[in-house]
Amino acid sequence: MKTTLPPPIARQIRHVHEKHGDKRVDFYHWLSNKNDTAVIEYLEKENQYVENTMQHTQELQDLLYGEMQGRIVESETSAPVPYKNYEYFNRENRGQDYRIHYRRKRDGDGTEELLLDENALAENFSYFRLYSFEVSPNEQFLAYSFDTKGDEQCKIEFLDLKSGKLLPDSLDNVSGDIVWANDSVTYFYTTLNSAHRPWQLYKRKLGDSPEDSELIFQEDDEAYYLWLGKTDSACFVTIKLQSNNTSEVYLLNASEPKNDPFLVFPRQYDVRYSVQDHGDDLYVLTNKDAVNFRLMKTRLHAPNQDNWETVIKHSSETTLTKIRMFKRFVAVGERTEGLPQVRILPIGSSRSFVVEKPQKIQELYIGANEEFDTAICRLNGNALDMPLSQYDCNMDTGTSVLIKTRQVGGGYDASQYAAERHFAVSEDGEKIPLYIVYNKKVNRSSPAPLLLNGYGSYGHAYPLRFSSIRLSLLDRGVIYALAHIRGGSEKGKKWYYDGKLMNKKNTFVDFTACARYLIDNKITHPDKLAITGGSAGGLVVGSFLNSTPELCAAAVAHVPFVDVITTILNDSLPLSVIERDEWGDPNEKPFYDYIKSYSPYDNVKPGSYPALFVTAGLNDPRVGYWEPAKWVARIRALKSDSNLLILKTEMQSGHGGKSGRYEALREQALEYAFLLSCLIPDCPSDRNF
Repeated sequence: MKTTLPPPIARQIRHVHEKHGDKRVDFYHWLSNKNDTAVIEYLEKENQYVENTMQHTQELQDLLYGEMQGRIVESETSAPVPYKNYEYFNRENRGQDYRIHYRRKRDGDGTEELLLDENALAENFSYFRLYSFEVSPNEQFLAYSFDTKGDEQCKIEFLDLKSGKLLPDSLDNVSGDIVWANDSVTYFYTTLNSAHRPWQLYKRKLGDSPEDSELIFQEDDEAYYLWLGKTDSACFVTIKLQSNNTSEVYLLNASEPKNDPFLVFPRQYDVRYSVQDHGDDLYVLTNKDAVNFRLMKTRLHAPNQDNWETVIKHSSETTLTKIRMFKRFVAVGERTEGLPQVRILPIGSSRSFVVEKPQKIQELYIGANEEFDTAICRLNGNALDMPLSQYDCNMDTGTSVLIKTRQVGGGYDASQYAAERHFAVSEDGEKIPLYIVYNKKVNRSSPAPLLLNGYGSYGHAYPLRFSSIRLSLLDRGVIYALAHIRGGSEKGKKWYYDGKLMNKKNTFVDFTACARYLIDNKITHPDKLAITGGSAGGLVVGSFLNSTPELCAAAVAHVPFVDVITTILNDSLPLSVIERDEWGDPNEKPFYDYIKSYSPYDNVKPGSYPALFVTAGLNDPRVGYWEPAKWVARIRALKSDSNLLILKTEMQSGHGGKSGRYEALREQALEYAFLLSCLIPDCPSDRNF
């Protein structure tokens, strides 16, 4: 790749991290000081280098952007969600970055009432993300929260839907959680501590001054976040304290907000649970004595673990993931054979049934449901080769009706694409689910360009989600592959436990096994393979590049978590303490030694690396921008090849990158141009292959 601008070379300033008698020399520690003008200057030089080195792909970028933009239909309206007297929906218009929210009366003439235009809210900001959108129980007021920096510190506003005027009850620098009491006057919100951790719960009434806010609850343990919610019956506000492996729940009567919250079950290390009320009963979804979770029932006002009644027993084959309570039914999200499904249990009956998946749907989830007294359950269907589809399941009959399939423009034809499931075998014999999607015109008899994605952390089950953006790769002959590696929970919670703490290396070994499977079976070739991952998935990419860089031609790492020890030892960072349940505490020497053995930044060594595209967010509270910046600087200093290495830092956003969908498309077009120029050097500008 031709460039006239030399790559930025970060200056080296010796800094020594010392722990357990071990000294780690870090020449790029200075990059973690955001207030140092030299840091900003360096990041801006890296951005200039990206622009310069990728200039030769500008025509391709413009073409990709046009394709992606062309798949956005003129006006896309979401499936309406019924709630009391109205049904609520949003609309995305071509040419606008954000959604517009509406409602209409369920028994009316179809007249739409504009509630909130995110485009208007975002007009004066370079970054915007709507967090909460909560209509009061009397449907008169709207509380919404939003972030304008990407640092996940939010502002909450209150809108009178009758007059259309903002109320003076705004709140700044809060977490974004907001829940109404049933009187539609009292509300609850949470604040952040100095490490950006939600830790205090406040109660306030519309019209009150800030000093009238009443502190209801405070969580002092740095390993726990405080989350707010409401039970499906709307009878209780839920206060959930959550670490990476332990939870604790308090309930507060939503109709009597003057009362104090009461504890359901005290926290017990490595026990997670969530609750839903139904009359005098309390349903408890828990992993206590059940690694894949079980559904239990107890008395609401006298919860007792010794007298639990089993509703769904534990299964080694099926993981319970979620419950949604209705007046006459319980909808249960399950995952079996690695794929999500939904089970319906009529209350008071011993029978249940699994909702049949519609044709081509690979994953079926419980969707947006706001009504308690109904026989209809909204479901979402995912497939790699078909856009998101939504269904209404009649829980009395078990039949499902298609409500909406997301529209895709640009001449999209679902019949042109196919998806497959494969299994790679890891070093210890475990079978790793590996999904691929491709355009049927690809010649499968010879190795094809392929992009392999992986995550494998926090028990997150990576969804098999369709992407209209991804079509720009598929239509040029690139196969997309998704590896369900250990550390996620795609094959149950044991799958998660086998990829965390002192088992973390299984995650990296699994990903490499998937790459080797794709190569050995001639689906792709090392010269045609690219890998990608974001955040903890960037750690997977970093480990792969340190261990087997010869297996791929290119890599993309989004906001990668690569400086593991330094970050987790820094108690001032938002996630450091809570992260120790996931990775281990490097204050303890066994964990320190284990993490050091795989931490990508600590294991960069001289040698050849594939072409590498790395992203960062200056305001990122989850993975500090300095982690990818330091990693790139160290690789550039040690690598012996001439392959492109670029760092793109979003200077006004956070962990998720650009917020507006059109700006996000520009970034995606840049990334795809990088990948195509690496995998298909003579890539034609059109989509013929």
